[in-house]
Amino acid sequence: MAAVDEKTLCPLASGPVAMTSILLDLTDPLSPAQHSQLMAWLEEEIDAATRGTQFTLGVVSENPENWGATEPLCKPQDAASASALTQNVRLVGDRYRERFLAPLKANLEQMVSASGANSSPIMESLQALVSATPGFVTYEGPRRIVLVTDLLQHSDVLSFYRGGDWESFSNSGDYQRVGATLSNAQVQIYQLPRPAEGIRDMDAVEDFWLRYFERQGAQAPGVKRLGDL
Repeated sequence: MAAVDEKTLCPLASGPVAMTSILLDLTDPLSPAQHSQLMAWLEEEIDAATRGTQFTLGVVSENPENWGATEPLCKPQDAASASALTQNVRLVGDRYRERFLAPLKANLEQMVSASGANSSPIMESLQALVSATPGFVTYEGPRRIVLVTDLLQHSDVLSFYRGGDWESFSNSGDYQRVGATLSNAQVQIYQLPRPAEGIRDMDAVEDFWLRYFERQGAQAPGVKRLGDL
């Protein structure tokens, strides 16, 4: 069994081989069907990740004290890939379930709950997540951002409810605060359906995020919509 850091489970020899940061933006309760579908998609993200991938989680919150990242955890070897000849398969499986999968899923379940917030600073919370994730900003290996969100940014910097769009944002002083912290990162959006009262143009919302991630240097996002009908 390859040596790993006892706290993070990341490979001692190489450090993380990839990084995935998951941001959860939940202001309204999910239906049971939506909750089940979302957890299945997030578990699929974990299953598909390469051994040695570092995971961190964060939430969108109107309170900046809640921004940031959970303690990093790297995906260790699981029992299915262990050798019965040279390894203790049971111990490998126990470590995977108890030290990695259980705490990660517990954090996800805790975060997949409605915050009831009056604002939704998605951009600010995302940057806080990547900045607080050890090594993410300067990491040169594969990086992946997973966003669970309705995409409806609503903060002092930009609000779609006040008619904000890419043009108004790019002409504002805040535009200069956008960095390039996501160079070549993959982006996966799991889009939550939300009533769009007060949003004049949903096409402008989607256009904004395409341009935002382009400005950040990320790859064009993939989008899956969460439904229950």
